Amino acid sequence: MENSKIGWTHHTWNPWMGCHKVSPACKFCYIETVIKRMGKIPFQGPMATTTSWENPSRWNRRAAQQGHRSRVFTCSLSDFFHEGADAWRDEAWAVIRECRNLDWMILTKRPELIANRLPADWGDGYPNVWLGVTVENRNYVHRLDTVLEIPAVLYWVSAEPLLGQLDLRPYFPRGLSWVITGCEQAHKDKRRRMDWNWVRDLEEQSREAGAAFFHKQYYVGNQIVTDGLLDGRVCQEWPLPKRPLNGLARHIGRYAADDHAIAIPAIAGHAGQMTVAT
Repeated sequence: MENSKIGWTHHTWNPWMGCHKVSPACKFCYIETVIKRMGKIPFQGPMATTTSWENPSRWNRRAAQQGHRSRVFTCSLSDFFHEGADAWRDEAWAVIRECRNLDWMILTKRPELIANRLPADWGDGYPNVWLGVTVENRNYVHRLDTVLEIPAVLYWVSAEPLLGQLDLRPYFPRGLSWVITGCEQAHKDKRRRMDWNWVRDLEEQSREAGAAFFHKQYYVGNQIVTDGLLDGRVCQEWPLPKRPLNGLARHIGRYAADDHAIAIPAIAGHAGQMTVAT
């Protein structure tokens, strides 16, 4: 989807859709409504799509022409590393490899499947791929242990829905560069509460570590709000990944949507710089 409503990305790309639920974060997953609206079954595994494969080439050309980079949330209606998508993933990697002016944000709940599903030329990580995991409560921080074993230019975590307090301090020195938080989006009688103190704690942990922090959404009554406000401050930051000095690095530019950002040097051991929305 071009011009996504998800605040931390520009576009979403779904070469396949559909998944299986694997943890508490999946309980009220938004893909159920989206995929059922298409007349399909959301949680019986991935299904190939045909309408979105050409979009990245167009976004890539536009980014090159305009001299900026665009972010693409990859498989927002599935899991990129789901074993049920093995038949199509090589073709998806080819698109990602070709579209060098796009940063591909791959988020998974299955980091244990990554190592055997990387392309042969992955090396130390594609310069335009960010690897992230969902961690909704302390029982799933092990996903970070697993993904941090995979070479990548940037590691991130989505704590959405945030269902409990998290201690991410051990992971920042190992390369965690970006933390996203958000409440569970569901009917008021179903959704599980997000404690604001959990959000404050993660913002403080990120700030102390020099990592980027993005607060995505919260409820005011029954209205979902995406302005990023936390105690009167807008907390919506993006990271800048480290990049090797060859290959794709010559294609790196700036982000189009971050014109009001300031660059802050990352602390030692982190994956580059971060941009802070002002």
